[in-house]
Amino acid sequence: MSSPPDSFAIATTALPIEALDHVALTVRDPQASLEWYERVLGFLPAAMEGLESGPPYILRVSSGCYLNLFPADSATPEPAPDHNTIAMRHVAFRVTYARMADVEEELKRRGQQVMAFDYGPRCRSLFVSDPDGHQVELIGYGEGVFTA
Repeated sequence: MSSPPDSFAIATTALPIEALDHVALTVRDPQASLEWYERVLGFLPAAMEGLESGPPYILRVSSGCYLNLFPADSATPEPAPDHNTIAMRHVAFRVTYARMADVEEELKRRGQQVMAFDYGPRCRSLFVSDPDGHQVELIGYGEGVFTA
């Protein structure tokens, strides 16, 4: 008997983690970044009880998933790290695999430079950079692509 695609065995030592809740990014200009994430990726402004306005500045990615933006501590922040720096390489958001071509076309229509990458015959990623150089990945998986 096979397991449903999203089920997995939980180690007895696992904490009761439900999901990834949010990603926090440092940005030069929170307003410019908010506008970019809204315009390019369609994220929606969000608010939290007890927090009238940022920081953090919160965007709703999807149900229960948020992006928090924090202003840099100085007027001259360091650039986003490259792949030779121990740091978060990118943030990835899942997209329906069957819609990947539509998403790529729409990103280009919205003026984004898109780097596409196929991990295999049924897994495709689209990478774009936000105004601060953070790498944002949109990834789609074909049904049954995960074997474990």
